[in-house]
Amino acid sequence: MRSRSMSRYYSAWFVMPAFILFLVFFILPNIASFVLGFTDWSLFYFDDIRFNGLDNFERLFTEANFLTAIKNTFYFAILTVIVKNVLGFLLALLVHKPSRYNNYLRSVIFLPITISSIVVAIVFVAIYNPSNGILNEGLRAVGLGGLANDWLFDPKIAMTSISFMEVWQWTGFNMCIFIAGLQSISKEYYEAASIDGASKFKQTLHITLPLLMQSINITVIFSIISGLKVFAQVYGTTNGGPADATQVLGTFLYKSFGQGYLGYSSAVGLVTTAIIMILTLGILAFLRKREVEY
Repeated sequence: MRSRSMSRYYSAWFVMPAFILFLVFFILPNIASFVLGFTDWSLFYFDDIRFNGLDNFERLFTEANFLTAIKNTFYFAILTVIVKNVLGFLLALLVHKPSRYNNYLRSVIFLPITISSIVVAIVFVAIYNPSNGILNEGLRAVGLGGLANDWLFDPKIAMTSISFMEVWQWTGFNMCIFIAGLQSISKEYYEAASIDGASKFKQTLHITLPLLMQSINITVIFSIISGLKVFAQVYGTTNGGPADATQVLGTFLYKSFGQGYLGYSSAVGLVTTAIIMILTLGILAFLRKREVEY
């Protein structure tokens, strides 16, 4: 009888270590952050935590740097979502058919995902170097020296330059999701469309895209979440400069925490979490209505 009861909960024991880690390093910190966001706790008065209601949030939305961080975060997220998904879809169309050459291309395009974002940032600092960076040197070599720029420290283009680092690194992930979706579409749809005289473009527009909506949902949601959580790319290149031109929610929270304002930085984290949840749930509901059963 005892052995039966033990075997009943046998699988639960394997789950417990992972659950404990998840509880300690995710659930409890998030609960603590939610509570601390409504306090004035700081390193200067570490043993004196006082509830201050919505004061942190009122201060946040009247601070110019925070509003700049929101604007830059949304700009980064929107740009990277569009470019990563469009480029990933086009690359998937190019290499989704099995062949040795296509397998090689897939590996090369996917490879940047395996590199740490901080390492990518360090590499792109060298690439974007205004004096001897590969990008500017290449433009000068082909007679386009007039396009050479200080890519990371020109406030007008710094955020765009950082965005394309994300595109370079993560487009391969979206490509793989699209390839899986393309390979699940039956060839019979295309054969029937060809018999009816539909061009390749019309087949892509009226067959591929509607039947690929589930894959599009996945890539869009993942891209939005990663775009709104951007931190390492900015921290490793400009750290929010020049003059807060690339300040994002991640770096704003990091700086607030580094200055010792623990309750205030918790409020920043709560706002960031709320923005991510509202946007992802809203967009997910919108996209799911456009999924096609096949």
